[in-house]
Amino acid sequence: MEILKFEDAPAPKRAAKKRNVNSSRKTILGIAAAAAIAVVGSTLAANISINTGSGLEFGQGLTATAACSGSDAITMTPASTFSNGSSTSGTFYMSGITFGGKGLSTADACDGKTFTIQAWDNNSASNALTLSSIGGVGYNLATFQYSSIAGSITKWSPGISAGNSGGTINGSQGYATVAFNTNAGVATSGQIYKLTLQSQ
Repeated sequence: MEILKFEDAPAPKRAAKKRNVNSSRKTILGIAAAAAIAVVGSTLAANISINTGSGLEFGQGLTATAACSGSDAITMTPASTFSNGSSTSGTFYMSGITFGGKGLSTADACDGKTFTIQAWDNNSASNALTLSSIGGVGYNLATFQYSSIAGSITKWSPGISAGNSGGTINGSQGYATVAFNTNAGVATSGQIYKLTLQSQ
């Protein structure tokens, strides 16, 4: 007869109870964490209203503001000029931009608006590129005040000249040109990855 036999002894019930308590705590913490993430997520994506009451959302796609042309397009056609260098070298510069399209017609609200042009490379952290220079001073934006009357563009920023004579302006299309002073230090055509046009 054996006095003590430990090999087949049942496991204590207290340990099993402790395991159940621990797993239920983990389940409750998991549910609480999921609820907290949902609350924080909906808070970060909350709608805000600016001026007109139209909604903007953080972190949810692209936001576009209305241009003076409404849904009518404004086309931008850049022009380049070649500056010859020594031997086989040379550089192309963006010498100007021609604007057209129904968005500049007499039927749209762009008459008297100030347009701002900027050029960008393909690096997300970089500043706008230098478009023109005068006397060693570089300008990384160009502005002009549009007019839907031919020959009436008279206001523009330093480093450029602007006009709208020589094109057709009527109820279905408009026209304007901007020329840049392309001296040393100005971005080359190869550096320019995108152009932006803003109206104010």
